[in-house]
Amino acid sequence: MKFRPNKDQITWSITGIITALVVMLLYYVIFKGGHIISGIHSVVNGMEGIVTGLVLGYILSPILNFIEQKILEKIWEKAGAKRDENGEFRHKQLIRNIAIIITMTLVVFVVWAFLYYIIPQIYQSIRDIIRNIPMYYRNIDRSINRFMESSDPATISTVNTVADQIYIRVNNFIQEKVLPNISEIISMVSVQALNVINVFFNLIVGFIVAIYVLNAKEGFCGKGKKMAYAFFREDIANEVISSSRLVHTTFTGFITGKIVDSTIVGILCYIACMVLDIPYPLLIAVIVGVTNIIPFFGPYIGGFLGGLILILINPLSALEFIIFVIILQQVDGNIIGPKILGNSTGLSSFWVIFAIMLFGSVWGFAGWILGVPIFAVIYALISRLTDYYLGRNNLPTDEDTYIDTAYIEDGKFHYLGDPNSTKYRAQRTGSSWSRIFRSKHKDEHKRSHKDSNVTGTKLPIEHSHVTEDKALSKDKTENKNAEGADVKKDQE
Repeated sequence: MKFRPNKDQITWSITGIITALVVMLLYYVIFKGGHIISGIHSVVNGMEGIVTGLVLGYILSPILNFIEQKILEKIWEKAGAKRDENGEFRHKQLIRNIAIIITMTLVVFVVWAFLYYIIPQIYQSIRDIIRNIPMYYRNIDRSINRFMESSDPATISTVNTVADQIYIRVNNFIQEKVLPNISEIISMVSVQALNVINVFFNLIVGFIVAIYVLNAKEGFCGKGKKMAYAFFREDIANEVISSSRLVHTTFTGFITGKIVDSTIVGILCYIACMVLDIPYPLLIAVIVGVTNIIPFFGPYIGGFLGGLILILINPLSALEFIIFVIILQQVDGNIIGPKILGNSTGLSSFWVIFAIMLFGSVWGFAGWILGVPIFAVIYALISRLTDYYLGRNNLPTDEDTYIDTAYIEDGKFHYLGDPNSTKYRAQRTGSSWSRIFRSKHKDEHKRSHKDSNVTGTKLPIEHSHVTEDKALSKDKTENKNAEGADVKKDQE
């Protein structure tokens, strides 16, 4: 007779095996986690070229679509080519290949122009600044001496004290941090030099991968939808695909819009620096344009760095630059940015700052840039999930309904300030300041007045005393008038 386990025995056996595996995995993660992190780090480093290609292909996809749909397909239509029943040309792959060649040629041209024209000028500007540091130091020293000569003794003493403290701290930093670790600094510089070679290799791999991504991007989308409908229910698969579209729309709108917006800001800054005769206009414009990619804090960072460079050269130019940056950022924030970006994230200013600080602390500079769209997607998904469960419970989804809501009971809303809202601490209480400065007599008066309104039969104690005093005074007055009348009658 063969032994055939029943359904419960099989279920418990599988549960026991899974539990044992989870326990073993937790033990390995807790006590051998360093090996896992090292392995993940090695895999990530080996996949940097692939990741670079995926990101580059994703960024270049809108450019490819524009060239393919707005230019090449229009040319094919004017040449007399016909579309099939699916709306596609017979030479679809040829059009795609030409669009890819044009797109990657534009990328190569932009990189070449940046390396050939912009990088040398930036390098020349930085070299001139470093070479002129002694002159800038003499100018600052001369300005400080003029200021000291025209100042009173107390100010001179304060400035000397602050200067001595700064000198001591800088000297201590050099003696304690820089000189003892000079070998480590040299080693770190050497490692960074090797990383430059690694970055160059990853860019080449990424360039090749981006070509494959651009050529087969519809195929990737089709495979993703196929897997969603294969492994999930129809309604869940539809929500997964809808969420993927939300991620795509948010990232494409934000990243592409930010790149275009920052490019325009950098060009305007360069033109203004040339007009105002501000030193090193290209270097300043690149700093302002690159930092403008960072949401919210970027304009302030760019203005601070540019002003810091210019204040060493010409304080008047630094002041002109700061005023111009303030005006430029107002124009960008109120005119250029909304026109390009619109409301691509749907986040308020508070959540923008929160996302930048959160993801910036985790990923650094990349987190400053990508934190806002990532958090926008998380925020939108949580909002959609919240509205879904509210709808299942037959509750409204608009936020204004819940602002003054105290609690919901049996589907009925009870609001703050409503005398009938007596549960869940719904009645508003006074603040600490009002409790401190409110007099005891006033509290007793309010309580007494409340009791009188409830009973309707008895006056408050202090009010009764006042009434009795008034009655006695009235009786005395009447008695005095009566006595006066009697005396006058006797006299007559």
